[in-house]
Amino acid sequence: MLTAAIVTAAVFGVAKVVRDWLILRQVRAAMDAGTAQDRVRIGLRLAEALGGGQSGASPEPPAGEGVTPPR
Repeated sequence: MLTAAIVTAAVFGVAKVVRDWLILRQVRAAMDAGTAQDRVRIGLRLAEALGGGQSGASPEPPAGEGVTPPR
């Protein structure tokens, strides 16, 4: 039973590493093919997806959401 749990955890770990590697490969290709503005936009979205906060205002609001200035 313990062996099965260890093997399952290892498989999930390897699958996550492979998935992350594939995502980063696509991001790198998009960064190489894009303009400077595209690179900034991709970087901001990647940081947001990875859980990073933004220090400034977003360059464009998400679709369907209004922007309310802070008080």
